[in-house]
Amino acid sequence: MARKTESQFPLLDYVDQLVEDLRGNVTKALKDWDAEGIHRARVATRRLKAALDLLRPVISDEQRKPFATVLKKLRRRLGPMRDLDVMIGHLKDLRESPAHAEAVKWLEEHLRLDRERVREEAADKGSHSRVLSRLGTWWGLREEVLEAKEAADSLLAESLHLQLDSFAEQADRLAAAEESRNGDERQDPHAVRIAGKAFRYTLEMAAVQGHKLPAAVMSSFKRMQEALGLWHDYVVLTERAMQVSLEDLLPHHDAPMQARVLDLARTLLKRSQQHMGQFSRLWAQRGGEVADAVRSGFPLTRSLSAPQTDQHPPRSEETASPAAPPPDAVSTAQA
Repeated sequence: MARKTESQFPLLDYVDQLVEDLRGNVTKALKDWDAEGIHRARVATRRLKAALDLLRPVISDEQRKPFATVLKKLRRRLGPMRDLDVMIGHLKDLRESPAHAEAVKWLEEHLRLDRERVREEAADKGSHSRVLSRLGTWWGLREEVLEAKEAADSLLAESLHLQLDSFAEQADRLAAAEESRNGDERQDPHAVRIAGKAFRYTLEMAAVQGHKLPAAVMSSFKRMQEALGLWHDYVVLTERAMQVSLEDLLPHHDAPMQARVLDLARTLLKRSQQHMGQFSRLWAQRGGEVADAVRSGFPLTRSLSAPQTDQHPPRSEETASPAAPPPDAVSTAQA
């Protein structure tokens, strides 16, 4: 009988699977340093955070916070490793370029040393088995999530509208600034990227609950997010190239190599700008279609900020309507 109840709550099944996927990848990430395991584990923590943000009005802080803390610490632990894996991967594309081969080799050697250091630091923070044991805090929280089944669709609808409004406003400003090159109206691209990632995770949860957007709309939005992700990857790699050269006092010790690194940085920055331009074009062409599909596909039935009369009242003082999840301070690679 219990199994039948769970199968009628697809969002809970989805979160259960995320927890299992995370458990399966923690060992790969923290013991084997497997790049794919690191990536999958980190994405799972982000999707789980999005689920907790969505359900926050109807679950208690007492049960939510221990699990959320485990996810946050793990995400921060995996972040530097994932960033370095991504940077090294992008450098591979430039290895064969005669103009950048020497600078790429120099930078890649430094990044690989950084990755070894980061792995050692991650190992010092505790074993993978310790993380697995702490993920057991999910089971107490799970009971409350199960009780919140009836609220899921309303939570999804309101959260999607709020996130869409926030993302669309920022994306409009970003696209307008890119087109006009007006620095006074500049929108922080990183904030747009984070808002878009959170919005996508909520759209995925809505699809799990049976509320799917047209495939073409989801494909367009995914392409937008990928463009923002690649913009970020190349910006971070540009920053790291400059940072490492300064830390090594490269202008003092090897001026010709510093010149090569500067040329490489300019190429990386140009690539980042190209991906930003791609996002702006996609948003200008398809943004309205995405917004219309969300607003028509997820009608609001009531405001969650209104007084609650059902059997699932908010359980903490922090019960405002669910807005877009707050940005994570850790730089991320494309999920």
